[in-house]
Amino acid sequence: MQKQVSKTQQTIGAAILSAVLLFGVGGVIVYGVENEVAYQPDELYVDECGACHYAYPAGLLPASSWLGIMQDLENHFEDNAETDEETATYVTNYLVENALRPGQNPKWSVLLRNMPSDPPLRIVELPGFLQSHESELELIEGLDMGMDFFSPCEDCHRQAEQGLFDKELLSSGYGPTSR
Repeated sequence: MQKQVSKTQQTIGAAILSAVLLFGVGGVIVYGVENEVAYQPDELYVDECGACHYAYPAGLLPASSWLGIMQDLENHFEDNAETDEETATYVTNYLVENALRPGQNPKWSVLLRNMPSDPPLRIVELPGFLQSHESELELIEGLDMGMDFFSPCEDCHRQAEQGLFDKELLSSGYGPTSR
């Protein structure tokens, strides 16, 4: 009888261990995005554009928006961001090649929602951005802060540098998880 209890205990123990391992592996897969790198930005782009502001991932705007931005660097959102022609051409090509488009990055595809034929130049004006930040917009509407409330992505999204903008990865104190 002692062998039979031992065999039953082994079976139960193996089942519990299997369940723990299964949930553990599942957790690593589901929450392992913390170490995921969604994109690797171009060094020259980061050096050139990131010298003045957060170097937004190219995949957050469609090519036509990037072209509009790069064609008027002398008046870059009321600042002069001119650079030499070779650098401007290189950065423009990088942005256009990696721009927001269907199939580019499934996590950023939300920005394609209701995209107008002539998309805006600002990420915060994209219909998909507005839809995905609806709860934040409701919050600032009551405070009369306007669109300027949206600071650089990395202020709320602690892994924006890696191209990760999941709501589950927000910095504490920001976003819908803070309420």
